[in-house]
Amino acid sequence: MQFKARVRRKPVGLTSLIDVIFLLLLFFMLASSFTRYQSLDISSGAEGGGAAERPAYLRIHTSEKLDLNGRPLMKADMAELFSALKENSVVAIWSGPDANVQDVVDVMSEVRRSGLKSVLVTGQ
Repeated sequence: MQFKARVRRKPVGLTSLIDVIFLLLLFFMLASSFTRYQSLDISSGAEGGGAAERPAYLRIHTSEKLDLNGRPLMKADMAELFSALKENSVVAIWSGPDANVQDVVDVMSEVRRSGLKSVLVTGQ
């Protein structure tokens, strides 16, 4: 009587599996962005009254191209211009199609830092 010999399977090597998991972990750590998020309090439109004067109209075309009421503006000059506005002034921020969210948040932070309370955000 002849028995069939069992064929032993080769054991799975865990070393290569651990290497793949490590490489995936490294990839996702390098591919993600680590930024510090800040929150801005935004009130709804129903909370405020009507604006008594025309708002300052700030347009964000790209991260480097801004204009305030049609005049070109540099990011470095924003603080000076916003502090020159009255405290109850309204700033309307328009973001163009080439502007990213971080640009809008930077401008909103600068408006809040200068002491202005009313910000209107619009966009395309």
